[in-house]
Amino acid sequence: MYDRLTLRPSQVLCLICGLGKKPSGLEDPQLLKILETIEKNPDIPVTLCCNAGDIFSFQNTGERQPFIERKRDLDILQKIDLVPGITLPARILVIRILNKIKSLKGICIIDGKPACQDAEKRYYEKSRKLQLSLIVQYCNEYSKSYLAQRAKNQGIRIIIPPRTVDDLEKSKRDSLQAMYEAKYRGIRVRPHLFLCSVCQFGSEVKPTQAYDNLPELLQLVIKEKDVKITLVEGADWMMCAPCPSWTKENYCVHSLGKCGLSNQLRDMRVLQKLGIDYGTTIEARRLYKMILDKIPSTLEICRFDNPSNSLWHSGCGKRKTNSPDYVKGREKLMEILGKT
Repeated sequence: MYDRLTLRPSQVLCLICGLGKKPSGLEDPQLLKILETIEKNPDIPVTLCCNAGDIFSFQNTGERQPFIERKRDLDILQKIDLVPGITLPARILVIRILNKIKSLKGICIIDGKPACQDAEKRYYEKSRKLQLSLIVQYCNEYSKSYLAQRAKNQGIRIIIPPRTVDDLEKSKRDSLQAMYEAKYRGIRVRPHLFLCSVCQFGSEVKPTQAYDNLPELLQLVIKEKDVKITLVEGADWMMCAPCPSWTKENYCVHSLGKCGLSNQLRDMRVLQKLGIDYGTTIEARRLYKMILDKIPSTLEICRFDNPSNSLWHSGCGKRKTNSPDYVKGREKLMEILGKT
């Protein structure tokens, strides 16, 4: 496995197109090696390089290429709104390409003339539709694990394979057991998830409906007064293990693979508001009371002004309004915890 990949933008497009021609694999050995590398490590860093020239000459590949191939790389970067030389996880790159490049028109098909036979036969469009149906983009997409298992049984390769159904179910059982066993030592939770739990409580999310262990945690805190929390960095297994967007490295890949970025800042905003740091172990009820008192609105924590095409945009947190679910949950919890 590579520590990182350096690719031309067109190579990623060719990889997707190749799977439309042959879903069970790729005929090009170089593309097959890239596919195998990303399958094994979907979050491997990928640096996009091309012969862009000008102020981006620092990252030029140095290969001799016809201008039409150089233009193709720039066309791809323009459509996915990234720049030459950028490095980002393969998961984010692949999902971004699949969502933003719907056809090869204007890239590999110019004025109705295809650059190759594969482009003419619309293999890319076929592959794009299939891969999007199998790749988890958001944390509530359990069904894709079932679809992926069927696809695997049919010999179909998935660029960013989802977690298996067995893994999700086992992780739910094991992580809940670990949470209950740690209730007096310190249940490990990342800071901003307490706001999520308040929102879930306000919208009446039940434990069996959730893709995390937050409803079970909150019910435990309400029932038992001596529960303790340890504030940790990242999507810790104890709370996030059942989520389709959790990885074994404790990464959050919700929202097109990129939510770990905005969530990390949300965590730090919460810690700053509360005046505490990672590693703190604190009584759960005391922590909730601090949050309800010092964070009356989600705007202070969850708001991001970045546009929807930004790598910082997660789709959670309105720009101008407090979450109504947070308002409801906060009011209910202030009443419940105020009596205990």
